Amino acid sequence: MTCHQAKGRQWDKVGVRLDETDVAALRNGLDPSNEDHRSLYVALTRARHLSLAV
Repeated sequence: MTCHQAKGRQWDKVGVRLDETDVAALRNGLDPSNEDHRSLYVALTRARHLSLAV
């Protein structure tokens, strides 16, 4: 499922595939005006208990 399809839904555990630009964005802080950063935020906040980088 894509993060766009997941918006508004939640699961106990979520696996998210991060590339190097995603990791760099997380290290430097997400910019709410950047659409890629907003998508990453949505993907990472779908888990109730655990988000896993896969």
